[in-house]
Amino acid sequence: MARAVRWRPVQWLMHLGIHALVPRHRVGISLVPVDEQGRILLLHHVFHPYVPWGLPGGWLNRNEKPEACALRELQEETGLVARLGPVVHLIREEVPPHVNVAYLGYVEPAPMTLSAEILEAGWFSPDALPKPLFPFTRDAIAAALQLRTWQSA
Repeated sequence: MARAVRWRPVQWLMHLGIHALVPRHRVGISLVPVDEQGRILLLHHVFHPYVPWGLPGGWLNRNEKPEACALRELQEETGLVARLGPVVHLIREEVPPHVNVAYLGYVEPAPMTLSAEILEAGWFSPDALPKPLFPFTRDAIAAALQLRTWQSA
């Protein structure tokens, strides 16, 4: 079997089989943007009328690295640049079915330019976050803050 797998036609058939049979998931990427004062940047999204405040983020593009997507979404939605930290939260969501990943991001101070998707943006202290928040957003922020606390200890 190991020899057969090295043969190009078998590799091609395996690749075709994977594309045809293995389930695919959408991947949502978010960033928990933190400034030097420890505040969290949240955005008032046009497309989330019932839970308007959330993290910068969006869908992972085909062949895009998740890290690049997190930084791209922040830049597209706010014009800001960040230094990417680690993954702080990962979950499978039911509606719509997708895997959601959140990174910690250290934002460099600069003026914001909001995209048409964003109504407003605000820097919030961790104890004064707007409500309601999606559970994913709340859990990602909590994980990011716990990681930051642990790193500074």
